[in-house]
Parts: sequence; structure tokens; C-alpha cells
Amino acid sequence: MDIHEAKTAISKLIDDEAEALWALSLAIHADPELSLKEHRAAERLCAYLENNGFTLTRGVANLPTAFRADRPAEGGEKPSVSFLSEYDALPGLGHACAHNVIGVAGAAAGVALKEALGPEYGGVTVFGTPGEEGGGGKVLMAQTGMFREVGAAMMMHPSDETRAEINLLALSELRFHFRGRAAHASAAPEKGINALDALIATFNAVSLLRQQLPRGARVHGVITEGGEAPNIIPDKASAWFFVRSETVEGLDALVPRVIACAEGAALATGTELETEKNPITYAPMRVNSPLASLFLKNLNRLGVHEPDAPPPRRMGSSDVGNVSQQTPTIHPQIQMVPSGVSAHTPEFAEASAGAEGRRVLLTGAKALAMTGADFLLNEEARKAVQAEFENREA
Repeated sequence: MDIHEAKTAISKLIDDEAEALWALSLAIHADPELSLKEHRAAERLCAYLENNGFTLTRGVANLPTAFRADRPAEGGEKPSVSFLSEYDALPGLGHACAHNVIGVAGAAAGVALKEALGPEYGGVTVFGTPGEEGGGGKVLMAQTGMFREVGAAMMMHPSDETRAEINLLALSELRFHFRGRAAHASAAPEKGINALDALIATFNAVSLLRQQLPRGARVHGVITEGGEAPNIIPDKASAWFFVRSETVEGLDALVPRVIACAEGAALATGTELETEKNPITYAPMRVNSPLASLFLKNLNRLGVHEPDAPPPRRMGSSDVGNVSQQTPTIHPQIQMVPSGVSAHTPEFAEASAGAEGRRVLLTGAKALAMTGADFLLNEEARKAVQAEFENREA
């Protein structure tokens, strides 16, 4: 099939389904569900994919709200491509990260590519990936190796600017719980052991540690428990920290140093320390530049362009990084809100149910599906994508 004909067909397929796709997105937006509890959102997307001829497997990776939808290839060794859908919401903010847009765009891209290119051209998979907002759904799915079964993985994210390539850091979560002894803060302070002092000492030590951190490393935390009243020496105090690095090796080196800050504080204050390390670690993003370049060309074809200014060094984290360690992956951004408006805000949530959210959903779905067509139909492009992935892996 001529690739330009395929892309024209993809665009028309998505335009013809625009009203239904937007209605699906609005339904998910109006019914927000938190990480790993997205039962209704997942089922809405599963029903849409099943009704469009995909074979559904629900509850993959032992996650009730995860799924995979497959249209297998036909006849011998054929390439395959996949799209990632997210659909969890944020506590108190709903879809302030526009996962309603992301989830439907990934599913729509899969359907459009499936309809434009039959199984003789390759396989198409849509992965339903719950719990991006802290649940690490893709991490748990990646642990099963399922992303290694596809030739490439793609998703897009609404943002305040358009970028084909973005950086994402490795991330580890730590929680520190200090235990001391309560006493009257004025009448008998000598009888107390102040757990809050240990916590403050930890933050001070981390602040000093930051002076010697390598480029790209980040440590930031909040106090989650710090006492009940000023006249009671706190016997319990807790904090929650995120530790980030540009590499897994850097993260492995930095986490013990942060833990040592808390251990030193406990020793200095005479408190007892309990450390919790989340077993789910987000890997850094390995952007596949040849695949990102194909996506950008398709965005340009649709009239969307990157700004001329160099990209800012934004250093968030996402579990899509774990996918990128197993197969060539992209996670581009498409502008949905004015520059400077951040995700995880009420303004972002409002935009994800407005006219700009609709535009980004349809544009993103088209660009993703068109890039899928490039991957399935263009052997040279496929080789470039795989070569880049293998070279970075080495």
C-alpha cells in the first residue's frame, strides 16, 4: 500500500469518528478514577476496542484495570507496533493530566491503523496502562516482558508546548518514619525525644547534599506527619521523598546517600528510624529519535510544529520510561494550554474537556497512527528505529 494513501485513510477514519471519540473522552473525564482503580474508564476503552475488532485480554500483569488489545499480523514474520493508553485521574483534581485525552488518543490510533492497514502489513496492539500517577502500572507490566513483544511503543501527552522528544528521569520513592518519646514541651522537655527534630535534621542534611549532586539529579520531599500541638514534643514524624536521576546507575548511587541523611539524623537525635522504599522504580526515558522524527513529520503534515526555541530542561518522571527500556518508545507532547500553564492544575483539567483537548486528541491520534503506518510500511525507517535502540542499549 502507498504510505500516503494509508495516512489519508487514517485521517479520514479519525475525522469520521471524531464525535464518538470526543464523547468517550468526555465520559472518562466526567467520571475520574484514581490510580489502579480505573474500572469504568478501562471498560469503556475495552468496549470501544472490542467493538472495533480487537481481541481483548483484561487484567494483564495481575492488574485488574490493565489490558491489551491485539490485532495480530498475518502470514510469517511481520512487524508490529503498539499504542499506550493512560486513564487514571488525580486526587482532588480529576483529569488534570489529561489522561482522558491520552487514553482515547491511543485507542483511536490503534483502531485507525488497524482499519487502514490489514493484518498482512503487521500487528497492532493497544496497551491499557493504569496507575501512571504513582501506581507504576507500566513498571509492573514491563516486569512481565510484554513490551518486548512489540516492535515499538507510542503515546502522546498534552502539554503547554509541542515537543517530539522530552526527558524523563529515573525515580525512586522513600518514606522515613521517626519514633521518639512524647513529653510536655515546657514543663519537662528533658524527658522527651523529639521526632520532628530528626525530620528537620533530615531535610537540612538533604539540602546540604544537593550542593554536591550531579547534573540532572533531584531530591525533594514533604512532611506528612509532624506533631499534634506545640506544647507536646512529637513522638512521631514522617516524610515522603522523591529521588531522581538521569540514569538507573545514578539513582542507585544517590538513594543510599539520601537514606544516610535520615540515619544520621536519627543517630543525632536519639530517635528510631523506619525507612520504606517503594519497590516500584521508574526508569529514565530512552527517547527513540528516529521514531520521534517520524512523529514530528506527521505532526507537521497536520499543521502542528515545534517552537523555534530550544526545549527547556524539564525533568519529570513517568513509568513510560520502563517501556522505553524494552522497546523503541516515544512520548511526545502536543500543546493544549498556553505556555506556562502546568499539568496537575485546575486549568489543565478544564482544558482537557474543552475545545483544545478535542483538537489535541484528534491530532495526536492521527499523528500516532500515521507514525505506526510509517513503521509498518517503511522497512528502512524500521531499521533506523531498531538500530538506534540497539546502539543505546549497548
